[in-house]
Amino acid sequence: MTKFTKALAVATTVALGAGTAMAGDAPDWLDGELKKPLSETRIGITVLYPGSNAYQAKYAETAEAYSKELGIQATVMDPQGDPAVQFDQIQDMASQNPDALVVWPTSQNALIPAIRNAARGGIPVITSNSPIGEAGRRYVKGHTGPDDCAQAEQSAEMLGDALGGEGNIVVVEGTPGYSVSILRKNCFLDKLADQYPNVNILASQTAEWNREKAQTVMETYLTQFGDKIDGVYAFDDGMGLGVVSALQSAGKKPGEIKVVTCNQFGEGWDKMKEGWMTGTNKQSPIDDAILAIQTAVKVANGIDVPALQGIDTPKVTPDNVDEFERPTW
Repeated sequence: MTKFTKALAVATTVALGAGTAMAGDAPDWLDGELKKPLSETRIGITVLYPGSNAYQAKYAETAEAYSKELGIQATVMDPQGDPAVQFDQIQDMASQNPDALVVWPTSQNALIPAIRNAARGGIPVITSNSPIGEAGRRYVKGHTGPDDCAQAEQSAEMLGDALGGEGNIVVVEGTPGYSVSILRKNCFLDKLADQYPNVNILASQTAEWNREKAQTVMETYLTQFGDKIDGVYAFDDGMGLGVVSALQSAGKKPGEIKVVTCNQFGEGWDKMKEGWMTGTNKQSPIDDAILAIQTAVKVANGIDVPALQGIDTPKVTPDNVDEFERPTW
């Protein structure tokens, strides 16, 4: 598994290896012809922050492995969640005139000028996992990834139902200003207000997608609100695991406080089996990365792609968790 260093920008060039796709063959999923061999195709990829949680690490690992399997030349970079660093990465990769760029944005709006410059320079750009701000979408060939609004609505339904439509909850948010955070907050709140008006939010605070910070946030909530807390909504399973750690340390019993998240991790699957997790949804970083790479290869060959391509994110609850394989991330 690739290990990302603590440097602000880390690049690993994936070279053509034995057993990769034949250079002259067009994959079945391409839906078109290759302009040039896959072995001559160069793609730049910048991933949000692979060091922050298991999902992003698996995405980056998959992007490298799948690029090698196809035989394309891919440079995978880690901006460590810093929009300024990612801005420079996009500029630097664009200056090398690649065939396409894949950007998992660290910010909804801060990267728009860099993406605009790349697009105006004739380099097709796709965004992955997290959409860019509305003003920048004209410069993007397409977007791939989960429907974060739908996931948030699912979370509201699972938590609202688990509470019987009433009670007090606390929220553990992702990084402010990041489009996934915005969607997973606003769509959750809208669904809760529409369908579960008797569920009251005591507090909402960011843990920046970090498990340890989420544990600290939850410990603070327990000190502040104590037994008033009936449920928790964490924006992802990594932070949800931090919440569970806080509940365990406080002597709570499994299921005493309902915990609902998005995109289940392997440990989250375990905790759901143990009764700590009430609801989440399946979201595969493997599917996420592969769809992004395939889309980048398509636009590199001048093939039109849909403006939005999603991955499936079905609900996962204790009632159906055994129907899903334990995630490897």
